[in-house]
Amino acid sequence: MIVGLYVPGESIIHRLSAGLKLIALFCIGIILIVLDGSMPLATLAMGVAFVFIFVAGLGLQHLWMATRPLLIWFALIALAQIWFADMQTAANVILRLLALVWTAAIVTYTTRLTDMSTVIARLCEPLRPLGVSPDRVAFLITLTIRLIPAVFETVRDVREAQRARGLERVYLAGFVPVLTRVLRQSDDLSDALVARGFERWDGS
Repeated sequence: MIVGLYVPGESIIHRLSAGLKLIALFCIGIILIVLDGSMPLATLAMGVAFVFIFVAGLGLQHLWMATRPLLIWFALIALAQIWFADMQTAANVILRLLALVWTAAIVTYTTRLTDMSTVIARLCEPLRPLGVSPDRVAFLITLTIRLIPAVFETVRDVREAQRARGLERVYLAGFVPVLTRVLRQSDDLSDALVARGFERWDGS
């Protein structure tokens, strides 16, 4: 099942335009990347994102939903930074990543995909003379966003099936079922898109 991440609400962040929120996300990302050695800035950005999540009426549940799938990657990144640098560098990197993830979560949870698609199509309009279809680019990007929770849902279903069989500690045992389901969903989605006028990658 393909579902969206938008959470309906009437907060001031919900009422901001999709374009403004995407620009803010882009600027925050650039600042955190360029000023990569500023621990106070990373901490401030993470704190502001944390506050804004509650201003948007999302709460800890949605904050956890946005963070949980990335915990293992955060751990690996932190270990790599500690190995090659030091604890302070690792903390700085993780804080910046959390700030970016939480800021992106705010944008995703408070912005309808149709509004986001409209903004992306407008940004891609100058590329039309080069043969790029802005509407298709926007559609594919928003479709990718919709598919993210569908993949997580598949992983959760497989993990629950493993738990029922006493295999919850055998992580590799779930790889094949997850891959099989995702590929099957991809085939179904491809057939649905072709039926609606989208060409396959092979041009057929």
